[in-house]
Amino acid sequence: MAFIGTVGSGKSTQIRLLARELKHDGIKVKVSFLKTGHLFAYLLEVILAKILVSWRKDVSPIRALIEEKPHILRKIFRLWLGLDIISIVMKFLFSIYFPLKLGYVVLVEEYIPAAISDYLWLSRMINFKLKPKSFAIALLIRLMALGGPTHIVFLDANDDELRRRWKHRGSPDERGDYLNMQRTILLRISRALSCNGVLYVRDQTTETAHRLIKKYLSDRIV
Repeated sequence: MAFIGTVGSGKSTQIRLLARELKHDGIKVKVSFLKTGHLFAYLLEVILAKILVSWRKDVSPIRALIEEKPHILRKIFRLWLGLDIISIVMKFLFSIYFPLKLGYVVLVEEYIPAAISDYLWLSRMINFKLKPKSFAIALLIRLMALGGPTHIVFLDANDDELRRRWKHRGSPDERGDYLNMQRTILLRISRALSCNGVLYVRDQTTETAHRLIKKYLSDRIV
């Protein structure tokens, strides 16, 4: 089961709540995440950011590169993408695929649809032509198929609430175009890749969202 949505919408919180209840019911649960900019790709981002852009604690290395040196990121985008794909494949196998084979219920944050939408958004920001049918995206879709049927919960909240949550946890504000991408492209990709449909939850309290998720998933995971 994948929890996808806007930054700060409560994905980690809902995963934690659901995992606790499932474990209490005696169900084997594995909590994971699968995001872009992981392991090798992240190391490349950090190195480039330290060398090429001004020191900025308010944004991630990849965002600093996008905003200050997009032409440099465009030149090394194939390398970054290759490193990220390798990282995602490794993460998928060890934290999602093998636990599923061992009988675990896997609750994963972000997952394949989020990685694909991030790639498309990032390539657009740096003017790099990444086609929806590229090898990288096709490989990710095959990985998702390898993991079997996926139940997707898409979480969102209004911008004011998201900003309140970012401030509360001390994280930087997200770009408006990135949030818009998550609400459009990410949502469309999630619906297209989920054979079980998508539960869309927006502007709900933590408790109400949790009840909706439990109701939606109760007859699918037990």
